[in-house]
Amino acid sequence: MKEYQAELTLMFFYNLFVSILAAFVGLIAEPDSSKWIIRPNISSASILCFGVFGSGLNNVIHTWAFHLKGHVYVAMFKPLSIAIAATMGVVILGDTLNLGSIIGATIIAIGFYTVMWGRKQASSIYIRQTK
Repeated sequence: MKEYQAELTLMFFYNLFVSILAAFVGLIAEPDSSKWIIRPNISSASILCFGVFGSGLNNVIHTWAFHLKGHVYVAMFKPLSIAIAATMGVVILGDTLNLGSIIGATIIAIGFYTVMWGRKQASSIYIRQTK
């Protein structure tokens, strides 16, 4: 982001290349071309909504926040997406919440925040030593 300041253009190309890679993997995973036909029904609406809101808008917001606040601010909320996704799955979709999912998400979040805390401690020690 320091070299190329246009966040939206960068996110466009990011999403374009991710789409190309996903199509390539999809062609390998499902070679039957009749299953690739998108019909105008709830499936196509969900694909469009996920593409626009789930991926595109999410990446644009993270890039914008990165530009405003820095990488630590954006990274702080990444583990929360696991908890938010699990909660939304239970509330909206009626999924069952497994103990393994809760334990796994907790371990991931604790590990991530421990690493972030360690990085902050290391950078503050480095700053004090250079003064």
